[in-house]
Amino acid sequence: MTDISRRSFTKKSVLLSCLAALAPATPAMAMFDKVQKDAFLARDDLADALKSMYMTYDATYPYDHKFNESLVKDQLRNLEFSITKGINDKQIDHYIMTNEPILKRIKELVEKEGSEKALVELFDDDPCSYQLFENITVAEGKRSFPCPYKSNLEHCKKWLKTFTIEWSDVCNKWCIPIWKRSADIIGIEIEVKTGETCSVCLKNSEENKS
Repeated sequence: MTDISRRSFTKKSVLLSCLAALAPATPAMAMFDKVQKDAFLARDDLADALKSMYMTYDATYPYDHKFNESLVKDQLRNLEFSITKGINDKQIDHYIMTNEPILKRIKELVEKEGSEKALVELFDDDPCSYQLFENITVAEGKRSFPCPYKSNLEHCKKWLKTFTIEWSDVCNKWCIPIWKRSADIIGIEIEVKTGETCSVCLKNSEENKS
């Protein structure tokens, strides 16, 4: 197979990739019926969105940028500030407080449909997750995904030289407490494992036992 750099991709290839992502065979689009697909295609801001994605992936200096670049870097900046100022607990409290209405809505759905619904709402069917994670592997009682922070933090520490936090800080002072406190409000128990690939499992699920 010929090794093709990202910079050699054309705008047409990006559009074709997007159309492929909309194919009914993909798990994400399988959830959408024809009306929802038509509503998506009828949006008048798709051209700008595709242009933005193309320009982001076309940026390769001083490292290859990804679609979640701004979101991840902004979260890292906030975490750098809160940890160095000793107010990390307050930042987490504020995040949970502003997200609590959504978490309570999920709790109501879980009470009607079961614990698996919590993972669906937090990962599979959440636009914020689409923007943060490159992909999410779905299994009964478990969601796993590549860590979105590690490589970006390494790039920031190398090129910006203004970050002092470690990758372990992101895991232990952001991801784990955020997911676990969210689970508490929803009314479920989870196990969180962080690393190159992170996972969130419902306690006592078959996936968690394996």
